[in-house]
Amino acid sequence: MENQTFYTKSKISAKAVKQIHGNNFNLFSVNINIIAIFSIHLFYENTMSEKVSFKSRINFVDRAMFDKIKRGTKILYKHDTPNIIKDNEFFTEEIRTCSGGGLVKPFVEADGFHLMDDVINFNNLHDFLVYLFRYVKNADRGLLLGSKELGTRPYSVKVFEKIKKAFLARIPNVSLFEGHTYSQAQTHFNYSLKDDTWTICSEYRPLNTKALLPVRTLSELKKVYRNVSIADGDTLFINGKQITPDMAPEIFQSK
Repeated sequence: MENQTFYTKSKISAKAVKQIHGNNFNLFSVNINIIAIFSIHLFYENTMSEKVSFKSRINFVDRAMFDKIKRGTKILYKHDTPNIIKDNEFFTEEIRTCSGGGLVKPFVEADGFHLMDDVINFNNLHDFLVYLFRYVKNADRGLLLGSKELGTRPYSVKVFEKIKKAFLARIPNVSLFEGHTYSQAQTHFNYSLKDDTWTICSEYRPLNTKALLPVRTLSELKKVYRNVSIADGDTLFINGKQITPDMAPEIFQSK
């Protein structure tokens, strides 16, 4: 390694200098070591930044597995607060006509939110987005999900579209799970900064079915959401099986 070689040469030079400078050698040696260690540190950082490519993992599971995995700070969905949490791990439940998701600097910081789709939040979306992007500045990745077209919830899609527009304008890589297609559908998610993983449980109730069914296959995922778009670099797993771009090129983004 080039910088490690520099460190060795510095120590050899120091021995020669000791013969000339005598008692001043100790101070000289300390300075040389500090410079060498700093140089190695810079080399390590540059090497890591050039070779490491972070990819968020998106993992769809059933409700029983989600309940085992969910941990961290719970994001509530009140009408009178932004419902934004910045933490190393967080989760929220029962996103139906609401919008939810978060911003991520992988392995550095992340925030998540659960926004109700009412007229007050629609009118205050600018302030909401200011708060969201202030908590995690210059996010590299993001995830946005939710909304539903229902006559009784006229602001659901409008809120989602405004947040989506802001995400796509400011975040390089955004995965979308847009528009629940079933009137009886809901989504829960958990995010862990430790392994940069979104764990998602999406449930839906077909006609003449009493129980909510979890998304377990790729075909079910595409039925439950009007639009699925996986950001370049993100990986998708459903029920423990990885879904690769060659299996569903229509939902994977590429640059």
